[in-house]
This record gives sequence, structure tokens and C-alpha cells, in this order.
Amino acid sequence: MEKEKRRDILNSYKPMADFISKVAGENCEVIIIDYYIEYGDIIYEVNGNLSGKEINDRLSKYEIEKLIKNDFHIKDFSTNHIIINEHNQKVFRESTYYIKTELGEIIGLFCINRDLTKYLEFREFYDKELLYGFEKEEEPTHKYFDVSLDYILEDMIKNVFIYWDRNIPVNRIEIEGNPIRELYNKDVFKYKGAVNKVAELLDISTQTIYRYIKEIEEEV
Repeated sequence: MEKEKRRDILNSYKPMADFISKVAGENCEVIIIDYYIEYGDIIYEVNGNLSGKEINDRLSKYEIEKLIKNDFHIKDFSTNHIIINEHNQKVFRESTYYIKTELGEIIGLFCINRDLTKYLEFREFYDKELLYGFEKEEEPTHKYFDVSLDYILEDMIKNVFIYWDRNIPVNRIEIEGNPIRELYNKDVFKYKGAVNKVAELLDISTQTIYRYIKEIEEEV
């Protein structure tokens, strides 16, 4: 499809982006991406300050692959994926609508990112302050007996991220409290698929995770 015709279609989604932003509020970022074979250009954004994205920014092949799921051939959208922005440590609930031609070819992406960081900060405050002095009930020993290893692994990873002090950057691997170090100390990376899950949540490459793990191991 010609670029001009493709852009006309994508531009027709701008009023919807404005509408969703007004309804969801300032903690909701909406981005429209012009999709090519291996990359995409941001042509419109609302509340882009949340992730630091700007109009005309180009998304790499890796960034695009994070947005387009494997079942895009049979589905029109993917919803409610938790990701963490490496640059500002914000936690987002990301959903993407695939803008397609009549033949099913993807020509654009309509992305909605809900910033959950403040909610998680409140949860931490609630646990530390409002529940201070109350004894927590012991978790039943059978909690994980009837669930898969994948579920347990994902639960372990997300718990680390929920209570992660976001004043500690991901790339400061030497600092205690760094999420990668915390996961390493919990032996999470010994499980198959852990590196991929952590990379997906942090929105960084698996090679970067392996490099961080190597740096930790070299300290010993």
C-alpha cells in the first residue's frame, strides 16, 4: 500500500486516540505507529511524556516485535501485557490494536499504555504503613500444588517488580535491590524461560539480561 493512502487510514484513528486519552486521563498514553516490514514510525501520540516517546521517533525491529504477538494473523488486538520502561522505571499495562488492510496486512499499531506506577507505590505504602503491626496469615503450603511451573515463575518475577525501589535503575546491577540481582538471588534464572519473561517485562533484550547475569556471577 502506498504511504499516502496508508497514512490517511492511520490519521483517521487520531480522534479515537484523543477520545481514549480524555476518558482514561493523564496516566494513559496513546500512540499511533506507522508500521513497515521491520520497524515503525510514531505519527501521533497523546501523553507521550509517560514513556518518553515522541512523534517521528522510530521503533526498532525488536521494539515492534514486542508489540505484535505471534497470533496477530487470527487476532485483531492484544491486551493487558505488563511491561516496565527501562529508561524511567515506569510500569505499564500495554494493549495494542492491529490496524490492518482488508487482506489482513498490518499497516499500523494503535497502542494504549496505562501507567500503573502510582498504584504500585500506593500498594507498597499500604503494606508498609497501613498494615504495620498486623500479623500476616501464613500462606498455605499447598498454594502452588495445582498450578503450573510457568505460573509460579511469573508470580515470583512480578512480586520482585512490584516491590522494586524504582530509584534503583535496571542497569545499576551492582546495587542491592536491583531487580535483576534480586531475581538472581532467588535463583529465578535457573528456570527455563525465566530470562525471556524478565526481558519481556523490562522491555529489553535477552542478551542484555544475560550480560547482567554474567556481571553478577563475575563478582563472586
